[in-house]
Amino acid sequence: MPSEQADFVVIGGGPAGAAAALMLRRHAPGRRVVLIEAGRHDRPKPGEVLPAVAQGLLRQLGVWPHFAEAAFVENRTLVSAWADEPPGERHSMFSAHGAGWHLDRARFDRLMVLAAEAAGVEVRLGSAVHTATRENQGWRLKLADWDITAQAVVWASGRSWGLARHFGAKVTVHGHLAAYARFFDGTPGDYRMVVEARPEGWWYSADLPGRRRVVACLTDPDLGNGLRQADHWYRSLAATQFVARLLPAGAREIASLVKPAGTATIDPAAGERWVAAGDCLFAADPLSSRGIVHALRSGILAAYAVSDMLEGREDLARARYAMIATQGFQDYVPALAAHYAAAVRWETPFWQRRRAPPEKPATVSPAQVTHVSGKQEGIHETRHPGL
Repeated sequence: MPSEQADFVVIGGGPAGAAAALMLRRHAPGRRVVLIEAGRHDRPKPGEVLPAVAQGLLRQLGVWPHFAEAAFVENRTLVSAWADEPPGERHSMFSAHGAGWHLDRARFDRLMVLAAEAAGVEVRLGSAVHTATRENQGWRLKLADWDITAQAVVWASGRSWGLARHFGAKVTVHGHLAAYARFFDGTPGDYRMVVEARPEGWWYSADLPGRRRVVACLTDPDLGNGLRQADHWYRSLAATQFVARLLPAGAREIASLVKPAGTATIDPAAGERWVAAGDCLFAADPLSSRGIVHALRSGILAAYAVSDMLEGREDLARARYAMIATQGFQDYVPALAAHYAAAVRWETPFWQRRRAPPEKPATVSPAQVTHVSGKQEGIHETRHPGL
């Protein structure tokens, strides 16, 4: 079996992993950095709005020129039909940071990985890390037909915690949620993102590049089984007041997928010569709008942490990183609860659960996380011709 050695290995090629790899190259240009990504960023992903504040992070990482050239659709208005009141509109012209962007996530992720590769990161797509074993002062990572030894690891595999046991970490699930999304083309862009509360949960819709649009319903997995079926999903969409209006008669569905979207955290945030980043560290409810900004920031901070570990400041790096992660979660919990509490229109299970006192978080095994995230309940992805 071929074996390699590297100073740093980043597991995961999403925004957090790419940000960590890019920052490692900038911070420690003499070190060998290898990024390993299980997928190839060629499958549909739910569209996300990237706030304008992310421009500073993209500049810090050196990828702003590439991002600007990609010409993602601007997000000029957020329409929110949330509480018992007329829908509110928030226009980017009144923001100090300006307009954000509607992202094609697969395209954005490819852009970030290509930027990392151009910066000197060795990128391996289509390669999944199966095991991680402590070896000397570092880690040996085994893949299907090769392995690699790293002095330090950034673990940024998104909502995939299969390596938790290997790193001695525990996953805590704080809330369950799933996104039932469908993608359409032939939709004239209007530069708006719409969020609408409904009895079954909440809906959102946003423009994507190429006259495309994503529409999704967010609800609890045990309440969303019917939304897996196209006829049920479309009937629920038709009952919305605002989201349904965004799809013209000629819009054509080109893909659908269901993804876990609940809240989960890892403990510890960092261990012996490893650091978690992005959704792997803290997977947030999409309503919190943390998403990619959190991923980029945590990737940057993870790069500094593992660099400190190799420079003899391991205890300090772990403590500092854990403190930042804890503070971020403590700020998130009350803010998310307050946002859900503002929607008081319905006495349905979804909303009753969010008005009740929060349940004690459950610490679970990676196998249980797979179950609660929906993969064993039939959460799937379907590609259609034309995507």
